[in-house]
Amino acid sequence: MTTEIRLATRRSALALYQARRVADWLRAVHDDVAVELVAIDSSGDLDRVSPVAQLTQMGAFVRSVQAAVLDDRADAAVHSLKDLPTAQADGLVLAAFPERATPWDALVGAKLDDLAEGSVVGTGSPRRVAQLRGARPDLETRELRGNVDTRLRKVTEGEVDAAVLAEAGLVRLDHADKIQEILNLDVMVPAPGQGVLAVETLIDGEIRSLVEAISNPDLTPLVEAERTLLAETGAGCRSALGALAVWEGTKIRMDAFVEDGRGARRIRVVGDHPDDVVAAARKELGL
Repeated sequence: MTTEIRLATRRSALALYQARRVADWLRAVHDDVAVELVAIDSSGDLDRVSPVAQLTQMGAFVRSVQAAVLDDRADAAVHSLKDLPTAQADGLVLAAFPERATPWDALVGAKLDDLAEGSVVGTGSPRRVAQLRGARPDLETRELRGNVDTRLRKVTEGEVDAAVLAEAGLVRLDHADKIQEILNLDVMVPAPGQGVLAVETLIDGEIRSLVEAISNPDLTPLVEAERTLLAETGAGCRSALGALAVWEGTKIRMDAFVEDGRGARRIRVVGDHPDDVVAAARKELGL
């Protein structure tokens, strides 16, 4: 008997691409599933006024997609993990983290060292703005709205001199050739969960177990460390937080950055378990 799985997703080209990848993984693992995409208009995509960082913190890019699962228009929701608030929606569970493509931020339009004094870089992320200011305090930043293609067009048309976007999104949409520079840890610590695909389902039911089968078990502890640090520090509109956890042998190494009312701090910690890493990071950051 064939089981139908309806995957809810935002309508953007990137979101649809990611949902198709999840659908392919589900079909590869389960011989008896049929997968259908359910495209949803999110309130974050429809809001052309509010700052992107504020919309992300409010969950505006994911609430409508989650609602489709909760009211049985879909069986699972596909997200970019960094768009998901750390507070889990009632009745839902993060059932799978199938892939982290790449966690890095990328600069399009020009290399960082090649930008002239006073050049305008497009980004509205407090985390990116804070770290750009640390690397190049002579640059200006400007909120940049729209999907990946719209942001690239604004660079091409000269609305901004350069822009910071997630490398994962550029690569997934075949825009890797637009990248001028990958911003490594020396310049910019990524957002918690950046580059990670997440699949959300109802807590109960058959679909959860089907989705769990495509999760990457090595990725889960890293995601847990990054998102726990974000949740426990309460980073939001008043502070900028970056965190990236990786395996270093059998241990977890985490780099983190925060800027708040006490200034900017950048640290690296190593531990055996996500909880150990988060505790050490909070101590080093003074949070």
